[in-house]
Amino acid sequence: MNTDIQNEVKSLLNKYRSGIISPEEFKTLTSDMNQLSDAELKNPFYEEWDNFTNYEPLSQDKINALYPRPEKKSHISPFIKAKKYWLQIAASILLVVACGITTLYYAQNQDMKYLAEQNIVINSGEYGTSLVTLPDGSLVHLNAKSSLSYKQDFGHNERRVSLSGEGYFEVEKNTDKRFIVSTDVMDITVTGTKFNVYAYEHKDFVEMALVEGSVNVTTKDPGHNTLSVKPKQKVIYNKLTGQLSLEETSNQIETAWLTKELTFRHEQMKNVFRCLERKFGVVFEINNPHILQDVYTGTFNDENIESILRILKIHYGFEYTINDGIVTIE
Repeated sequence: MNTDIQNEVKSLLNKYRSGIISPEEFKTLTSDMNQLSDAELKNPFYEEWDNFTNYEPLSQDKINALYPRPEKKSHISPFIKAKKYWLQIAASILLVVACGITTLYYAQNQDMKYLAEQNIVINSGEYGTSLVTLPDGSLVHLNAKSSLSYKQDFGHNERRVSLSGEGYFEVEKNTDKRFIVSTDVMDITVTGTKFNVYAYEHKDFVEMALVEGSVNVTTKDPGHNTLSVKPKQKVIYNKLTGQLSLEETSNQIETAWLTKELTFRHEQMKNVFRCLERKFGVVFEINNPHILQDVYTGTFNDENIESILRILKIHYGFEYTINDGIVTIE
């Protein structure tokens, strides 16, 4: 049956090429073509293409007869249909993957940002000292009852740490990235140096003593006072008055807590007590002020505050009691 339709299509195509096909025959041609598969239409179309020599515009009748054909049925190769189908699926998959990658990147970026903003906190114990090595190689010795904190991205843009308590800093030099020690009342800015910071929250003063290098100290109050400090100088900030002062120092008292051995040469007792306060994290209450004017020469290499007090008691004949970190001298 299909062979007969193929022959009829060939005949009608021949008439069409000769320009003698009627509208009714043209409708028959389109109807016959709709009944044939792509493979069956292949030969008649190839023969017609080989015989085609001239193109003339279709008449309106032929256009009207031909127009319904693409609406009713379009003979698209199964391969082309499958190709379009898979292209649509591939496009959908790519869209899903792209959205997934974008979402993942955003989530990872948010996670990295969150982690970068988190603080690392190091707390020293009630007694003794702790040594902290920062990511840039700088060293921080923490005294008792002290804490140091810095962000996860330390060193990315700047080197900033926060200190509560007492710390001795040995900062690796880096002129491109300044090092900042932040306390509750002032910032200490350096590029590479050694210095001691005393910044216990319960104390009425904050102190920075410079051992070597140079630093700038800036207060956080509205005045934002700034001092440039040289070695063997210390800055003292009075929390009660807001006064910032600069003094000369040998750094002995300020750094005595770093060593196990305490050596005093003709030192006033008020300075000896101050040194013991800072080393052992205690507070002295002196009920006999005359003893503060006495002087002491000697060396302590004992880490026990009571052993030291027993030695001083023999020298000066005072009595003492220790209660909850407070040493009372009678």
